[in-house]
Formats: sequence, structure tokens, C-alpha cells
Amino acid sequence: MNLQPVSIEDIPIGMPLPWQLYDRYGYTLFARGEIVAHRRLLENLLAGGLLRDVDALPPAKETSDWVEYKDLPPSEMFPPQGIKPQVWERVQLRLLGRDIQAHHYARLIGYIRDQSILVTTPVDAGQRVIMVDGERVEVRMVTGSNIYVFQSVILRACISPSHYFHLAYPARVRVQKLRKSPWARVDLSASVTNPQGVQEVAHIVNLSLSGAQIHSPGMLGGKNDPLRITFHLSVDELETTLVLDALIQHVRPAKSGQNWEQPLLEYGVEFCNIFPQDALWLRSLVYQRIAEGYPV
Repeated sequence: MNLQPVSIEDIPIGMPLPWQLYDRYGYTLFARGEIVAHRRLLENLLAGGLLRDVDALPPAKETSDWVEYKDLPPSEMFPPQGIKPQVWERVQLRLLGRDIQAHHYARLIGYIRDQSILVTTPVDAGQRVIMVDGERVEVRMVTGSNIYVFQSVILRACISPSHYFHLAYPARVRVQKLRKSPWARVDLSASVTNPQGVQEVAHIVNLSLSGAQIHSPGMLGGKNDPLRITFHLSVDELETTLVLDALIQHVRPAKSGQNWEQPLLEYGVEFCNIFPQDALWLRSLVYQRIAEGYPV
């Protein structure tokens, strides 16, 4: 990434962002397509830096801009036509009246058409997040091959028979189609081995179903050289270790906020001959990270 400062005057207010907005450490503040509701939000974040990736490629043709569903009966907006969210799918919540950067994760219990959406009460650091009736929230879900985002209001917070709450049906829904091979930001340690048996500890920073972006302090090879990458991952309560073969597509100096003792090299790699079970693990992790708000 080539992060460069952006002035507040250049950031559209009340409209979908044309690019992703980062802080000075490379963490996402607002994803592309999200709406910054008030200038005050940007002013509060200014001390941490407001930057965008000037080298970012324009979205692929299969990735459309955000489309907004409105002026339709609520039952036609959630779930959108042809989409059937599954019980226990991951839901990201942002409490609009609190810290705009804080995200909480819950599970979809179900929905009562035209009335409410039922979601579990999120837990943060072992404690349930206190949510009150009337509080405004932003909801993000990945369902099928689309990302759905809408704002709602907590109609009722319940504690029996379990902790959950009812969300009002949304007045508007925004949707963006995922790329055929979507990318997500990750934070995974990996062991990388080249054909000569040289092994390096590396760091996977971006991941897709077809490849990865890896930062390493050591030289692993050049373009089209093969590598074997081993890393541990977890999806919800399930864990596994993947061993994947890959080919190097590019090598260049890395722009990284990691605290390494020497400069890092960035490797773009393409996975080769992935087994179906490994592809399933990759897909689950990538979609989970996107649902959590970490798309690339």
C-alpha cells in the first residue's frame, strides 16, 4: 500500500466513500462504500491520521459500487430478494451513538418478517455489551456473495430465555457484491520454505482464496519461484493448520507497521493445486474477516 494523507475537505460527507480510509498505522477507519455521517467524526479521528491508498487499483468489474435498496416494503429489503441468511451467521454491529471505531460481533438468531430481526447480545472481553432500547446501530453481514449494511434501532433488549435483542427492520439497505476471489486483511504468522530447504518466519497480511500477501525479513526467492507456506488459522471455535504450495508473483520492499529489526520484503504469491478441504478453510476465514469489516 502507498498511504498518503487526505484532507477532511476531500472526504465526502453523507455519501459512499470512493476509497478505503486508514489511520497512520494502516488500520481501516472506513471501508470503501461506507458513509461518513458527520464531519465531527473525521475531526475526532484526525489526530490518528486520515490516509488512503493512492496505489489501490479500481474495483474489478465484478465488484459493483454500493447499491441502496429503499422505497420498498420492509419485507422486500430484509432479506433482499433471493438471499436467505442462515441462523447463527456472524453479524457485525457498530453502536452509532458511541465510539465509531468500536465493532462488536453477534449472531443472527432469525427474523420476524415485517417486524424485527433477532440478534444475540455481543460479548466483549468476556463481558456482555450493554445495549439499550432505542439505541441506533449499524449492521453488517456477509450473506451469499454480497455484503449487506444497514442502520437500525434496538426495539427491545431481552435477557430471557437468553441474552438477545430485537432490531427494527431497516428503512434502507446497502449491498455490494464480493469479487469472485475476495481479499481480506489478516494477521497470521507463517513458516515459509523454498526449494533449497531455507525456512523463514513470515507474516501473512492479506489473504484470498487464490493467494496471499506475505511480509518476510529474509529473501525467499524471485518471481515464479515455488514456496511452501504453513500457517495455523481458526474460524469460530474450529482450528487447523494449512500447508499450501504457491508461486511468487512479485517481490518488493514492504510498507509495514510491524516492529521488525530489519526491513521487510513483500511477496505476492499465488496458491497452487489447493485441495478442496483447504479451499473451504480459506473461504471460511476470508468471509469471516470480511464480515468483521476487514476487506482489502
